[in-house]
Amino acid sequence: MESTPDFVKRVLREALGDDVSDFKLLVFAVHAFILESGFIRVDRVSGVKISSSHLIDDMSSSSMICLRYTLPEILTNGSPHSLNLKIQTLGHFVNVYGSLYDDVGSNVHRVYLDKYRFSKPLKFMLSNFESIASFNVNDDENEVFELWKIVNDRLALPLLMDLCDKAGLNLPPCFMSLPMELKLLIFEYLPGDDLAKVCCTCSKLQYLASNDELWKKKFEEEFGQSVNGMRFYKSLYARYRATKKNSDQSFSFRIPRTRILRYFQRRRGGG
Repeated sequence: MESTPDFVKRVLREALGDDVSDFKLLVFAVHAFILESGFIRVDRVSGVKISSSHLIDDMSSSSMICLRYTLPEILTNGSPHSLNLKIQTLGHFVNVYGSLYDDVGSNVHRVYLDKYRFSKPLKFMLSNFESIASFNVNDDENEVFELWKIVNDRLALPLLMDLCDKAGLNLPPCFMSLPMELKLLIFEYLPGDDLAKVCCTCSKLQYLASNDELWKKKFEEEFGQSVNGMRFYKSLYARYRATKKNSDQSFSFRIPRTRILRYFQRRRGGG
């Protein structure tokens, strides 16, 4: 399964080519996150499934685009239920509005994305599409994941709930569909060693389970102290944990050796 950055890179590269304006970058990034949430894009008139390559053709305006999505099971059943995304640029923000298609009374979910903040890491990711096989953990990756978090929590997940409710479908039973805040709350109940294992599962959970505030709590729980002005508590926890483990192992090996020596000393003394 592709990581979030790799999936976004592929969608951006396949659809954009060398056309990488800030507005189009964010349009395709939002599109990629919506697809990753389980939606498929359909034609606004016919409702037939269409590919990402048609997205550029639909951007007749350089400042606004409207897109229509549905779920695979809805399309299979021939149901007309779908959702509409309206994406427009205003100043240095890209505003995204999502609601059910042809349902005037449905909730409108919105996000406002700062082009100055998110276009740079997206451009970096796109420019390194061939040279970097896996997106490294750095500030640019964190910004891409923060963009994913915003779109997922405030747009994709609420729209998924609305559409499933409208179509009479059950929500997919998936841990990843939970809001980020709820996932972080669950992580708070995990021991540090188990939380470290979560980081090895996938890039999304690696990002979430590397939250510095979360590891600060784990550090204070495990070692009973706080380090003022410290960052990167995950690394600090790992160093302290390794030191404590080595110390415990050394101590456990010394005890048997001391007992053995005393045994032979008593034997010699008795002889």
